[in-house]
Amino acid sequence: MARTQPGRRPRRREAGTLDRAVTALAALCSALNDPANMIAQLAVASLLLVAETALCLLIIRRVPYTEIDWVAYMQEVGGYLQGERDYAKMRGDTGPLVYPAGFVYLFAWLQRITGGAILPAQYIFAGLYVATQAVVMALHIRAAVLPPWTLGLLCVSRRLHSIYVLRLFNDCWAMLAAYAATLALQSRRWVAAVVLYSLAVSVKMNVLLMAPGVLAVLVKHAQLKHILAGTALGMLLQLGLGLPFLTTYPHSYLTRAFEFSRVFTFKWSVNWQFLPEPTFLSRQLALALLFLHLRLLWSLAQRSWLRAEGGMLPALRRLLARAGRTRPAGSKATAAAGGRDSFEESVLFMVFSSNIAGIICARTIHYQFFSWYFHTLPFLLLRSRAPRLLALAVLAGIEVVYNVYPPRPWASGLLLALHMAVLGATLGYTGSCPAADGSVAAVRVRRGVEAAGEEAAGDGVTGAAPAATPVRQRMRAAATADS
Repeated sequence: MARTQPGRRPRRREAGTLDRAVTALAALCSALNDPANMIAQLAVASLLLVAETALCLLIIRRVPYTEIDWVAYMQEVGGYLQGERDYAKMRGDTGPLVYPAGFVYLFAWLQRITGGAILPAQYIFAGLYVATQAVVMALHIRAAVLPPWTLGLLCVSRRLHSIYVLRLFNDCWAMLAAYAATLALQSRRWVAAVVLYSLAVSVKMNVLLMAPGVLAVLVKHAQLKHILAGTALGMLLQLGLGLPFLTTYPHSYLTRAFEFSRVFTFKWSVNWQFLPEPTFLSRQLALALLFLHLRLLWSLAQRSWLRAEGGMLPALRRLLARAGRTRPAGSKATAAAGGRDSFEESVLFMVFSSNIAGIICARTIHYQFFSWYFHTLPFLLLRSRAPRLLALAVLAGIEVVYNVYPPRPWASGLLLALHMAVLGATLGYTGSCPAADGSVAAVRVRRGVEAAGEEAAGDGVTGAAPAATPVRQRMRAAATADS
């Protein structure tokens, strides 16, 4: 009888261990690249949020704070706490108060609980940062179109950490409310979404850049009564917040808090530094950028957002036709026949693309404005036709520009080029925005059935009527919803 050679069994055990390790690694890579793997999405998000919490605490302990606006915020709300209600007299070291009433109440609350001290405010803003990351990750996970590893791209910005925990800008609070409103849109909570957007605007008006996309979502999917109710409550919220100022110095409040003609200082603008300052400040540049902004919004509305309905006017007619229904039509048909193009994804595209159109056409972009759109970039870039490496390079390039201080002409030129790349990616979006009744999906299904019929005819299939295949069933469901 042959004897087993010494050392053979250990080698087999080592080979088995290696095989299991390779298999486990392959399974992990597969999970991290699968957008539909909710377990992997939630696990990655949880780990990233824990790491972000630790990183924010480390930054607060190790990196010196840089004063920019916090003291001015405290001075501005200090006048309110002392009884002042005239916006013209509420000032700080950086100038007059120029934010709506929600800002005043928010930072008055922060002054009460921190005493104006910086360190406790930093810990509050660290919590704000982590909460914002959690909401944004929830938006991406619900859309289920980007793999779990891309959630890490939301956490890699050095500038964004600085804006939150080392600068304490009010923009951060506005964006949390705006992303929470977008999450409400994904959940079809129309009234709550509009009220949350109004709340965000009461802190800073930049959230209005999302308004065209939000309106497109509502026109496509909500009932008219929900739009009217949300709008009425949002206006009542603005009225209620501004009431102490509107009943005392209304002109001062309206002209200061909602000043659309404000011109920012050229020196601190990250963009357009390659232009002469008189050109930057000129009315001609402002009008040209406004025209470009409106043109981009029109193109997005007609060719992407409302394309399934046939444009703005047909979309409005559909909205009025839904007014008498007890529930939004077609959501089940869309889910059954829409395939990969989900409602949650289309909400992100409409809101994010509306926002980026305004950013690209802005005359002034300060460093803190990066918080307005950083979280939208991975989605817009990776859901385009652009190669993945190019999309990541654009994302890295924008981060580099925002870490160049002070603003430089070459950096502004690079930022413009990178923004054009983001715009190209946005216009080259590979998804779609299906109508509420699933009409886009129905067109695709009909084409699939026609192709199947041609194939059957080519095979010589004749006689009995074709069976009701799943594709045909989906087509019938979509056609029923259309009728």
